[in-house]
Amino acid sequence: MIRLLFSLSIFLNSLNFPFNFKSVENKKNYPLYGVRYIYDIYWGLVKVGNASIEIKDVVEISKNRYAYVIYSVATSTSFIDRIFKVKDINIGYLDVNMERSYGYFKDIKEGKYLFTEYNYFDYENSTYTGKKIKNDKETIYTGNLDGDYFDVLSSLFLYSQSSKEILPKKEIKVLTTKKWELEVINHGIVTVKLEDKKIKAYKVEPKVGDEGIFISKKGKSLYVYISKDDRTPVMLEAEVFLGSVVAKLVKIER
Repeated sequence: MIRLLFSLSIFLNSLNFPFNFKSVENKKNYPLYGVRYIYDIYWGLVKVGNASIEIKDVVEISKNRYAYVIYSVATSTSFIDRIFKVKDINIGYLDVNMERSYGYFKDIKEGKYLFTEYNYFDYENSTYTGKKIKNDKETIYTGNLDGDYFDVLSSLFLYSQSSKEILPKKEIKVLTTKKWELEVINHGIVTVKLEDKKIKAYKVEPKVGDEGIFISKKGKSLYVYISKDDRTPVMLEAEVFLGSVVAKLVKIER
């Protein structure tokens, strides 16, 4: 993990990464800090990878503005690496009051597909600035902010934590390289089997295709299963080019 973070730091600097927020000292006062969800990823009955979602830090954005640093990593197993190597890193900056996001970073490596992007939401100046690198083509983009927006990774926590009851339908203002509405549909409560446990969970479906984590691609479906009792994302199910891939929660660390 130390080597991964060191390599990531060098890579971010090479992209002129704009995030240089100061870590707060009283992180334990923030209820989500330190939570880490660990998943096994399956394609059919075959385990093809591992993933984790962690609230890795709490940082100061500006005076009286603080954010959770949500860090997600997905990697393929050594066996699958020979066929289709995957190493995806996603970072989101979610306001501790769930009011907005301050930006995101993602570095996607899936087989021969390489994609890197970051975006900084500057609310003080009502602008956003980002960079995208895809197929060796680099694009810098800017725009105006007309309200509060969320990155895609942070929207998962917003949806699961922001209300006592998960709504039948909710729209979240999301910003990537463009502004769009993320529509999340709640299909009701189902039973999810995790090893020897059965868990009651909301089955929710994010709609609208875009490049990123936790978003259904055009023509494909994605379902996120959020436990009814403690709002933990216990399973993700995504359609791929052949069949579906399922990520199942195996452990929670605090």
